[in-house]
Amino acid sequence: MPNRPFRPLPDHEIHALEDEQILEYVVGAREAGGTGQATRALQILAFGYREIVRVRVARKVPRHAVEDVADAGLLRAVAAALKPGAFGGSTVGEFRSWMHTIVDRHVVDYWRATQRAPDEAPLPEEREGEEGQGGAAGVVPDESAAVDVQAVIDQALDELGSSHRAAVELYVFGSRPAAETAEELGNGLTENNVHQIATRFRARVRELLDESS
Repeated sequence: MPNRPFRPLPDHEIHALEDEQILEYVVGAREAGGTGQATRALQILAFGYREIVRVRVARKVPRHAVEDVADAGLLRAVAAALKPGAFGGSTVGEFRSWMHTIVDRHVVDYWRATQRAPDEAPLPEEREGEEGQGGAAGVVPDESAAVDVQAVIDQALDELGSSHRAAVELYVFGSRPAAETAEELGNGLTENNVHQIATRFRARVRELLDESS
């Protein structure tokens, strides 16, 4: 494609191209001033990786948010790729790496946007002294490209006591109802306690993300 005049292609022909050829088509469309054609081709290429992105996002956000965060991240990647000089790569590997960086930034934004007013009543484990594991936050990866969101989440989880971590895994990442989570875990936890634990966990994740910015 590089040595031939740019020719707009219908969707079914773009779908039939290999990923490297789609990237060549995008470059050709940009050079010819065909922003619309470049946009459409990038959408086709990016959403071809939807399942890969969904699996990546599923490790970083609650289950109920995976589809929305993954799709919004992909759309953000397409929009960003069209900015002059934003993506100058020419290989699929470079495109995937760049796309995942944009998606990870959207995951960061998801965590920063989560808000809920906590009830500050003492939790059962706080009365028992189980949750005295906070300590220093440690080193968080720099967000020169994108925060390693999974590392931040793992750190926030590691700071929790065992039953609080189990509550987060069931309620936040497993999308289990708060009442059901409290009943399954027992140990004096109530539905309101589960909400408190989740709120504090989200706040800690946001704090770690802000520290890494």
